[in-house]
Amino acid sequence: MAQVEIKNEGKTIEVPDGSCLVELEGKCGIVFACKAGACGSCKVKVLEGMENLESPNEQEKSGLATFGSDPKERLLCETKIKSGKIVIEY
Repeated sequence: MAQVEIKNEGKTIEVPDGSCLVELEGKCGIVFACKAGACGSCKVKVLEGMENLESPNEQEKSGLATFGSDPKERLLCETKIKSGKIVIEY
């Protein structure tokens, strides 16, 4: 199981290896409005563990370009975690 530590909530949530992080919906305070990478509500900053995430897919790249994000930001509705642990804040 992979782990997602949400720094500003002080909690760690386990998700299956290889899963999309939309799995966090309802388990934390991150909002997942459109679930398609188009609204930016689930944009977070990855503080640690970026190497444990899959590269952004085309939908996520498009959404990130729209919101003028920095390289440490990801859209969790499109992001997949390979394994290991990441630390995020929103």
